[in-house]
Amino acid sequence: MKQQSKDIKDVAALRAAHNEHPFYGVSRLAIYLGWSETKTRRIRNLANITILTANKKHRYCKGNRPEIAPTSNILGQYATFKDESRPQDGMSYSNMTNANAWVQDFTYLKFQNAWHYLAVVLDVRTRQILGWKLGTNHSSELTYAAILDALSKYPTPAILHSDQGSEYLSYKHQDLCNRLEIQLSCSDAGKPWQNGFMERWFGGFKLELGTLTRFKDISKLYEGIAMQVYYYNHKRIHTALKMSPAAYATRLKQQHKNKELRLRIKDKVLQKVRG
Repeated sequence: MKQQSKDIKDVAALRAAHNEHPFYGVSRLAIYLGWSETKTRRIRNLANITILTANKKHRYCKGNRPEIAPTSNILGQYATFKDESRPQDGMSYSNMTNANAWVQDFTYLKFQNAWHYLAVVLDVRTRQILGWKLGTNHSSELTYAAILDALSKYPTPAILHSDQGSEYLSYKHQDLCNRLEIQLSCSDAGKPWQNGFMERWFGGFKLELGTLTRFKDISKLYEGIAMQVYYYNHKRIHTALKMSPAAYATRLKQQHKNKELRLRIKDKVLQKVRG
């Protein structure tokens, strides 16, 4: 009887969490509620709640021939690629804290019988979306604008990674990276899972953005995308980080400040000891 009463309260708590974050699976719900995954799965079953999942992504042929020769996969030095027969597994990074890298990609959105294209830049270390641009053409101009959006708000990365689409391997991109001392990095040909962060992000983003017919016009679609990006960055728990990307980025900054403070204190103490 006591367990039944407790389960009723837990079901109510889980349903409240589900209403606030309808696309959270067991792992995120467990982090959010502070429960074990075993308990969360059991209570979710009691609550008869099912979570929608993204459909398998249709792969489009991107762009024409690149203007510059594809660069090597520099980002691969931080990565261990998983079974290539299962591209949905993507890639796992073994040294994330040292991977000062951004990844970029774009996706297709069909809105009011016309194709629109969303270019996005993501920080590998914090998983934050740093910049994005919505346009009617998937060109180097669109992806370039997304990069400029990210650079206008965040420090320059050491590496900028993409697939081998012509949108990313243009002279304009190369010149910008050369001027800012950024290394261009590319996935190997025919291996899109080597840009797995963006592949997975777009799958979840499209699912959570919902049916595009709910937006009355392009301005409302733009607003919906902006709100969804904000939700992802600031509220949505990332299972690898156990918190939102923005919260993780804030923690990293604080750790860096604490480290600098400890170094300054150490230097002062050593100066006094040495006389």
